[in-house]
Amino acid sequence: MLSSSPAPSQEGAAVPSSWAEAASSAALRHYRSLAKKGKPQGRESTVLAAILLSAPQDSHSLTVLSMGTGTKCLGASMLSARGDLVHDAHAEVIARRALLRLVYSEIGRGAPPDWLVASGDAGRWRLRDGHCLHLYITQLPFDLVTLCRWSHASTTIAV
Repeated sequence: MLSSSPAPSQEGAAVPSSWAEAASSAALRHYRSLAKKGKPQGRESTVLAAILLSAPQDSHSLTVLSMGTGTKCLGASMLSARGDLVHDAHAEVIARRALLRLVYSEIGRGAPPDWLVASGDAGRWRLRDGHCLHLYITQLPFDLVTLCRWSHASTTIAV
């Protein structure tokens, strides 16, 4: 879990020696660069999830594409018949939703990022060869089935 305790000084920080450290460093560095509003305060804590992109040239050079924090789900009694409330606000769900929003908005603008390529003529897109998406979470997911669903998901996106 992420707490509100201050980050250790970056001055003289060691260069990450493993891929896992590189992923963690990239996600936490991005989180710390965001405004304080909405982050845990005092003794509060939360779960952080980030979706990172690695390129074939350097798998340790990771780009944070999306990020989310949260640990809550609305109960059945709080669901809206209009569908205007986010039911599942767990960090990994919010990060996934943010990634989809990024992808759809980039494609919709007619300027897809260089890591996406059209896949056929049916409005489908896929990751460019050699690029990989990675899920970083500061705590094991609430439902480990989430990981199984993600690991077996198709790599194409229909628009």
